[in-house]
Amino acid sequence: MRKFACELSTQGIETLAGDRDSQRFEARRFTHLSRIIPVCRVVYNPAMKDIYWKLRESLRSNPVVAKAVYLAQSFGYWMCGDVGRKIRNAAKAAGTGDGVALCIRIRDEAPNLRELVEYYLAAGVRHIFFYEARSGDDFHAVLDPFVEAGVVTLIENWPHVPISPAAEHDCVLRCIGRFAWLGCIDADEFVVIGDGRKIDAFLHSLPQKVPALALHWRYYGSNGHIKRPALPVILAYSRRHAETNRHVKVFLRPERATRCRNSHTWFYSGAFAAAKNENGRNVYGSISLPPTSEHAWINHYFHKSKEEFDAKGSRASVLDVVGMNFNYRTAAKGAEHDATANAVEDLAAVEYHRSVCRLRDCSICAALSQCPRDRQVCVV
Repeated sequence: MRKFACELSTQGIETLAGDRDSQRFEARRFTHLSRIIPVCRVVYNPAMKDIYWKLRESLRSNPVVAKAVYLAQSFGYWMCGDVGRKIRNAAKAAGTGDGVALCIRIRDEAPNLRELVEYYLAAGVRHIFFYEARSGDDFHAVLDPFVEAGVVTLIENWPHVPISPAAEHDCVLRCIGRFAWLGCIDADEFVVIGDGRKIDAFLHSLPQKVPALALHWRYYGSNGHIKRPALPVILAYSRRHAETNRHVKVFLRPERATRCRNSHTWFYSGAFAAAKNENGRNVYGSISLPPTSEHAWINHYFHKSKEEFDAKGSRASVLDVVGMNFNYRTAAKGAEHDATANAVEDLAAVEYHRSVCRLRDCSICAALSQCPRDRQVCVV
C-alpha cells in the first residue's frame, strides 16, 4: 500500500512514497498531500505561496534549523531509504570508478549544447549524461556526434515529471563503478577552477572522507543583450552580480549518496555526513553561508538575453517541484535580477577555457580566436 508523509523541511513539503520514492516524484504530489494534512493544502493554495516562500527562506537561512533538519533527514535516508539501499547494493557489486561525469537535465537547449559539451570535455570531464524532456528543438543534430564518440549518453523523452530527482537517482546508479565523481548541474552552469587545474584533478585532490564538494554560484546577467548574440555563452555574458550567491551545486562520490532532494542537495551515507565547500566547511542543504568562490565556483548564466529569458519563462517548468510551483522567470523577477546582475566584469570562464582546452575544432576556441586578449569583450 502506497503511503504518503508530509515533512516541513528547509526545502519545503515533500512526498515520501514508500520503497518507490525514486520514481514517484510527480507534479501531483501537492494534490495528494492536500487531501491528508491541512498545512499541505495551505501550501498548495496559490494565494498562500508567498507566505510559504518567506517561511521556507527563513528556515533555510537559519543555520541551526537547517543543520538539524538536514541531518535528521539524512540519517533517515541512510538507514531506511530505498534509493540508498539500491546504491549500496550496486556499490558492493561494482569496482572503483575513475574520472568525472555530469548529469544535466535539458529542455530546448540545442543552441547551447555544443559549447557546453566542449567546455566540460576540455575541463577534464570524461562523460556527460543528458536527461531530455519535452524539447521541441533538434538536440539530436548537436549531441549525436558526441554520443557516437562515446562521451555523451542521451536519455531522451524522460518520462518522469518533474525530471528531478528521478533523473539524478537513475544517473548515480549508472555511475557507480564507472566514475569517481558525478556533478549535477544545469545547462547554463559552467564550473571554473581558480588555479587553472582541470575539474578531475581538483576533485581528486580532496580527502577520501569527503562525500561531496559544494560549489557556489556567481550569478550572471544579460550584458544588455535583447536578442541572443552569435557568441559562446561564456563570452557573450561577461558581467555578473558583485557578490557570490549563497546557493550551491554539488559534485559527489556516487557510492556515498543515499538520496537526491533537489538539484542543489544530496544526502550521503554516514550519521553526520555532509558536502564540503571549497574551504572544507560542512554544507547542510541548498545554501551555505557565508558564500565563497575563491578556489572553485560555478558561473550561472541565469538571465542571458531578454529573448532567451522570456522564452524560458513562457514554458511551464518540468525540472523540479519548486520550479513547477514557483515561477522564477516572470518579467518582474527578470528585471529585478538583471538590475544588479551586471555589476562586475568577470571573464574567468573564458580565461579558464583558454588555459585548459586541447580539443580539435573547438567552437569556443574558434570564437575566442576572433577576440584578442587585450579586448575584454567581443563586438557582436
